[in-house]
Amino acid sequence: MTIITKGLSFFGNTSGDSVDRTKYAHLTMSIKQIVLEKAHHRCQRCNIRLHGSTQAFFEHINGSRKDNRPGNLRALCSGCFKKVEKKENKKGIFDSLFGKLKS
Repeated sequence: MTIITKGLSFFGNTSGDSVDRTKYAHLTMSIKQIVLEKAHHRCQRCNIRLHGSTQAFFEHINGSRKDNRPGNLRALCSGCFKKVEKKENKKGIFDSLFGKLKS
């Protein structure tokens, strides 16, 4: 017996037509867990093991802090996150300015 799962993923339809982006509006514990499991609980820059005292931080790859899809997040250790922290904070500033202009 063969099961074909073309176009389906854990998060729904992979064709991008009907992805419910509202469920990724907030960075929840379950999304963090998915990203960590995908990264095998290691920093995706320096490969250090993320556990216990080594807290995981999350970088938004495409620049949008509102896009918390697991595919847009990268798990980093604190040392590697410090290198991109300014970039992440700038993203937040631009997002809030754009939101104010929009309303």
